[in-house]
Amino acid sequence: MSSLTDNRSSSVRGYSEVAGNQPLIANNINKNSNNLDEISDLCYVDVKSDNPYDLFKEWHKEACVYSTGLPHALCLSTVSKDMKVSSRHVVLRRIEEDGFCIYTDNRSRKTKELTEVPEAAMCFLWAYINDKGQKVARQVRIEGEVVVMDKDAYADLYDKDKLFCKIRAYICHQDKEVDWNELKAKHDQLLEDVRQNKVNLPMPDHLYVSNATTTTSLYHTNESHLFFSLCSIGYKMLPKAIEFYYARDTLIGDRILFEKSEDSNQWSWKRIAA
Repeated sequence: MSSLTDNRSSSVRGYSEVAGNQPLIANNINKNSNNLDEISDLCYVDVKSDNPYDLFKEWHKEACVYSTGLPHALCLSTVSKDMKVSSRHVVLRRIEEDGFCIYTDNRSRKTKELTEVPEAAMCFLWAYINDKGQKVARQVRIEGEVVVMDKDAYADLYDKDKLFCKIRAYICHQDKEVDWNELKAKHDQLLEDVRQNKVNLPMPDHLYVSNATTTTSLYHTNESHLFFSLCSIGYKMLPKAIEFYYARDTLIGDRILFEKSEDSNQWSWKRIAA
């Protein structure tokens, strides 16, 4: 019994410290839970527009200022035709008037699943301390149809990518088993060629093939576009529902659910309990 009590006490302290409060002692839980000095209140999401994109952009902009993580990262969940769910983190590439854009390797599991079931869910989580010293937690969940973008609609995203992303596009066949040493050799050879200005990965008419022993540059009309289209695919999430969750410090969270009418194509929103 003593051991059980000690373990529970330790668990309570750990949880409390993570939550940002003072550590609690097991035999003082009831006393502290009724402490009139503790703060409790409700968070409030101020909805200024019937367009959920306005609120998303406002939150995303603030996350870019204060978040120490990756404010563009999101968890993308897909489902296969046999109802197996999978999730992974990807990067938001662009926000458009009607959706959220990403692009990926079209040989990946998520591409296969989106082909089978073109519905998905996105989830953004932003946790940070703002300039007032407040501990902010914001989450945005998005559900809807996913459509394939035209190549021309996302080709510019590749041009804006960092070097390591472009090298990855050339040497990595996503989800395929690899030998690390062989992959490292391909990477180092390609990186060296880039540094010596032998190749320019974003060149519009250039397909670059490299391995540890040989380097081949193929120049053909639209060859790089062909290569890029063979291994990449752009998706746009067309939301049917967007939910916003906001919590701060010891305040109880607030949630706003936007839903899009299939008949009028208009957004409406309501406040729901946390």
